[in-house]
Amino acid sequence: MHKLTIKRENFCNYYVETGNASEAYRRAFACKNMKDKTITEAASRLINDSNVNARIKELQGEIKKKSDITKEKILYELDCIINAKITDYIMLEEGRLSFKDFNELTESQVKAIESVKQGKNGIELKLHGKSWSIERICKMLGYDAPVKIEDKRVTNFESMSDEELKKYIGE
Repeated sequence: MHKLTIKRENFCNYYVETGNASEAYRRAFACKNMKDKTITEAASRLINDSNVNARIKELQGEIKKKSDITKEKILYELDCIINAKITDYIMLEEGRLSFKDFNELTESQVKAIESVKQGKNGIELKLHGKSWSIERICKMLGYDAPVKIEDKRVTNFESMSDEELKKYIGE
C-alpha cells in the first residue's frame, strides 16, 4: 500500500470515527470557503481512491480485532429493541398508569431503554427507536439488497402493478 499524506491519513481516521465522509473531509482539510456540495463531491472521490479505501479498511480491521463486539452481539442488542413493548414497562391499575418494578425487568427489556429521566410531568421513559433498529437489521442481513432479475424481455417495470412485480420476481 502507498503511504498517504498526513491529511489523507487524518481523513481515514476521521471517517472511521464518524462514519461520514463529508464530515471527515471537513475535519481533515481546509474547507472554510467550500460549499457543501463541493465537500461532498471531494469526499466521495477521496473515499473511492483505492489507497484511501484500503487504509480505511485496515483501520476498521484494527478496531475490530481490539473489540469483542461481533455481528451476533449487535443483532442481539437490536433484537432486544424491536421486541420491546410498552406494556413491558408500565401497568394500568384502577385507572392509574404506573411503572413496573424495574428490578423485575429482563436483561433484554433493560437493553431496549434509551433513557429514564425526571420530567416536569413525572418520570419519562424513552425506548430506543424500532424503525432505525429494523433498518439496521435489514442492512446487516442483506434484506435490502437489490433483487437480480434475469429475464431481459421486460424492460418497463414502472408499468407493472405490485402484484405483477411480485409474481415476476417469484415472491
